[in-house]
Amino acid sequence: MYCKKWIKLKKNNDWYELEPESIIDKKQCLVRINFVQAAFSYNNEQLIAIDSKGTAYYIDLTNTHPCYQKLGTVGQACFVAFNPIENSEILVGLTTADIKLLQIHTNVDQFCLISGHKLPPTNISFYKDYCLTSSYKEVIIWYLRSFHRVHQLHINTKNVSVKKASFSNLGHIVVLYHNDSIQTWMFNKLDTDTKIDVKKFGMRNIKDFIFTQNGRAMILASTQNKIIVLNTHNWNMIKSLCLPENFIGIKKMSIVALPLDSGANKIIAVISSNCTLHYLDLNLSCFIDITDIISNVKKVVVSSDGRYIAIIEKQGLLRLTFCEKLFPQKPIHAEKLEKKCRPQAHEVNEHLQCIKQNIKQELRLERLLLILKEFGKYPDKYRSLIWSTILKLPANKTAFISLVNNVTHETVTLDMLKNYNLANRNKASLLTTIIDCLIQWCPLLAQSSFLPNLVFPFLVVFQKDQLFALELTMSILLNYCQKWFEYHPLPPLNVLGIIENILLKADPQLLNVFCERGITSIEYAWPLLQTAMSEVLSGDEWLILWDHLLSFQKPTLFLMCVIAYSIYSRKIIISVLNTTEDLKNFYRTQGHVKAKELLTIAQNLDKEIPYRLHPKRYIRDKLIQLPEKGPYPPLLLEDYPKFIAEESYSSTFQKLQKQKQILERYKQQALLAEEKRLHDAAKAFMKEVHESRLNEVKKCFQAQLYDEELQLKNTMEQVTKEASHKHTESNSYDFILDSELDISSSMDSEDKDCAKLQRDVAKLEDEVQNLLGALRCHR
Repeated sequence: MYCKKWIKLKKNNDWYELEPESIIDKKQCLVRINFVQAAFSYNNEQLIAIDSKGTAYYIDLTNTHPCYQKLGTVGQACFVAFNPIENSEILVGLTTADIKLLQIHTNVDQFCLISGHKLPPTNISFYKDYCLTSSYKEVIIWYLRSFHRVHQLHINTKNVSVKKASFSNLGHIVVLYHNDSIQTWMFNKLDTDTKIDVKKFGMRNIKDFIFTQNGRAMILASTQNKIIVLNTHNWNMIKSLCLPENFIGIKKMSIVALPLDSGANKIIAVISSNCTLHYLDLNLSCFIDITDIISNVKKVVVSSDGRYIAIIEKQGLLRLTFCEKLFPQKPIHAEKLEKKCRPQAHEVNEHLQCIKQNIKQELRLERLLLILKEFGKYPDKYRSLIWSTILKLPANKTAFISLVNNVTHETVTLDMLKNYNLANRNKASLLTTIIDCLIQWCPLLAQSSFLPNLVFPFLVVFQKDQLFALELTMSILLNYCQKWFEYHPLPPLNVLGIIENILLKADPQLLNVFCERGITSIEYAWPLLQTAMSEVLSGDEWLILWDHLLSFQKPTLFLMCVIAYSIYSRKIIISVLNTTEDLKNFYRTQGHVKAKELLTIAQNLDKEIPYRLHPKRYIRDKLIQLPEKGPYPPLLLEDYPKFIAEESYSSTFQKLQKQKQILERYKQQALLAEEKRLHDAAKAFMKEVHESRLNEVKKCFQAQLYDEELQLKNTMEQVTKEASHKHTESNSYDFILDSELDISSSMDSEDKDCAKLQRDVAKLEDEVQNLLGALRCHR
């Protein structure tokens, strides 16, 4: 991998930046390339980076201004690392499940492939002359000098997979599984393992773990904003830290070495779930204030001496700087630092509270309504912030984590989503999580098949934040889905009755058309309700509609919009849609309707409909707000048929489910039995046809044999007559000879003729026997 050209990195303040080259595809569109992997050498003088196209960049840090050269294409990388015993070699884990070994100063085509993994390896770590690589189902230890396998751990259980595996500098091997179980070995004692139960430390959903450089401690982080430090000698807990509630969970951690810590590292770099980089002092149990907030961080790599730090941003840019530029290392007395640290953390909280108060002041509903009136919608960039402010979503992390950790309805969710396939895996995962939490929150929702269609459009607005996505859907269900469950799990006949009464008042001719064609409110109103009108409106128009509905804070206006859609489309319904099937499809197909025109009709209905028919007579307009602390309020207290729902969910519903499973099993068995019966009947019919054809062939051969035997009999009779005739002629001839010749000569001649005649008869008998044998063989 040799290239003569060296290029200086672009400098921006204290950062050196490198952006991968974009490419133009066949359609002449500019395709952005992002950096995905980076690693420092063990002498901390080089940095290797690989982009999403598979191109490697070699960065030299020995000069005053870092320079780089483009090495060439090495392949789609899952990890990259320098070989600790040969600094000119790099190891690249490929998505093809191979590991590529390359020399930096040779041609890109000269490499060695190390095979052993069946799945792409995602992690690599080193200990002396050995390295450990791990994939989703395998952990392999390699000898670096020959790259042969020393040991391999196979994961054969379907329900268990490896999240991360790593070496420590003391030879510990730690494997973290996705079910939060941890298994450890010592390299020189692979026959003896130790299992660590993290639940006794109050840890669940572990996201990452790292070792200190001296290998004497292991640091674990979980989604509960909790960090613990374990002693690797006996795996006892040394320290436990609880991060502030306003801190969003940890995704990744990296050790930041200091000049005088002797490998007992106390500073760790942490990437939070909102992709912001923080520095945490484990000794002082506080975050360190840095000069600039670093956000949009996808990956962070710190050199082993703690001098350099490299980050890969979400946009794909690689940035490099000195750690001392971020936070100056000054010799401050520990007590002073502790006194200084804690007030800073307190001031940060106060600052955040101040910012929240300012947001509430700036985003007052009165001001938002003026913006909505002026521009007709909210800016897409700030819509999630505005919606959460309007609904006063509390970000109740404690209640959210409680729901997530207690989810037990995975089978129910899978059954509910089996016909709701999403191409985007992130959206599918978010939808599954939210449905699980909603069912945990209100188990009766497990019987609501419309739930994915209702929830998903709102999740698109908050797809980057599960907490706010869940609280938004809860707020919608509590406020805009009132009285929907009085006939649960049937459609809300009471709400549909309100809609019919309003339509009768507003447009009796249209309602009469529905009645004549046999269309009920279950066909023209319920599809709009259970999808929040997302199926009949385009994406932008749907967002505009709900900008207004949430800002007006009138749940009854949603019902008016459902009625307004039919009134707005009355000409199409009356003149074009003649069949019942056309009408049903119309209310499940996107139309060309403007949200503003729909809202105008709905607001007029809201003013004109008398109180005796108005939904506000039955539905409250005051919104229920979710609490900032404690559990979320229950969805259904009285608005459901208790005599049916409670009993059905506890016992009857379970019995029905079992009966359904039994009926499905019987149905399957009946289908198999019917299939076997048809197969046997077909087989018997074919056998009967075959025997019938054999009998016909047999009869044909018998008739042919009878004809041949009759012909043979006639032939034999004819031959016998000819033989007797010849015999008579022979006797006459002998008589004449006897009269002419003497007695002795006539006797000799008679013997010769008799012998000849016998030979002819024998020959004729042989021919007859051959003919009979041929006929029998033919038969």
